[in-house]
Amino acid sequence: MDVFYYVGASLLYIMTIHFAFATKGQFNLFMIAGAFFFGGVVGWYIGSYAVGFAISIILSLFIW
Repeated sequence: MDVFYYVGASLLYIMTIHFAFATKGQFNLFMIAGAFFFGGVVGWYIGSYAVGFAISIILSLFIW
């Protein structure tokens, strides 16, 4: 997974969660975006953005 695919998949996931499940408040949205930023950094460090994406989804479910 390339960084551009990671960003696209992350934006699609965040928009889906935000609109479909009605995430209330800007702070919750900011926290979920922060989780995806953290997942991107972990994916870059490990060398696999797919693992970073999976970590981001797990973190966003804990935050949500």
